[in-house]
Amino acid sequence: MKVMVIVKASPSSEAGSMPNETLLTAMSDDNQKLVRSGIMSAGERLPNGFEDKVSKCNFL
Repeated sequence: MKVMVIVKASPSSEAGSMPNETLLTAMSDDNQKLVRSGIMSAGERLPNGFEDKVSKCNFL
């Protein structure tokens, strides 16, 4: 099963800026725990939004 985590975009994330060292370390530690427990087997990422086309949907 694959799961996608979606995070709200910010100006720095859309510019492709990397998170600070503290946040990267915390994310890496969490990912390693998931790998060791057998929950996580891959960690691909989607491209930044500036590489995509925008489409709008009305579901109601």
